[in-house]
Amino acid sequence: MTALSIEHVFGAAVSLMISVLWYWVRGIDGRLHQAEAERNELQKSLYAVKLDYATKAEARADQKTIMDGLARLENKMDKMADKLDRKADKS
Repeated sequence: MTALSIEHVFGAAVSLMISVLWYWVRGIDGRLHQAEAERNELQKSLYAVKLDYATKAEARADQKTIMDGLARLENKMDKMADKLDRKADKS
């Protein structure tokens, strides 16, 4: 082989290696963009959860409201039971 043909072979090999390297870099770039898109979607989802999440104070206030309502209901049921007992005693 002459020096010119060795240069051609070497140039072709270098060109092939560069094209393989660029193909690999492009694949990594695509996966990076996909990961960024997934991260942004996850961030939006977490923000939505944060907006819907009830704090401890809110949960305690809701629990207190429910317990107060149940206590009133229990008192009313006790009054009704007393009335029924009085009616039963009269009969």
